[in-house]
Amino acid sequence: MIPRIILTILLLLCGLVSSSFASDNAAAIAAIKAGAQVVDVRTTGEFAAGHLITAQNIDYETISDHLAELNPDKTKLIVLYCGSGFRAEKARKALLAKGYSAVLNAGGYDELVEAGLLSSK
Repeated sequence: MIPRIILTILLLLCGLVSSSFASDNAAAIAAIKAGAQVVDVRTTGEFAAGHLITAQNIDYETISDHLAELNPDKTKLIVLYCGSGFRAEKARKALLAKGYSAVLNAGGYDELVEAGLLSSK
């Protein structure tokens, strides 16, 4: 059996990991429905298996190398998503570092599909 203090520490660490990124699904869904640029930051294989129909695919690891594919107006909203929101948050931070000021982490693909956004599946 795990001692109570170790269990408490593990639960706190899990909370820190899950709160290390925050998605704003309601705002992201509204923005997507309003026509914001949508970027799926998953791998090409994940994208091919299913993606939002309005999304373009730019892997989160290389997003800084693909700025020409994004809106040149760095104040225009860009919505990012991935499998869970973790990679989207990494990509969001990379874009903020490059001067983009309106970047939303929409969280995970499955959540967005469940919310009624159209998918290629």
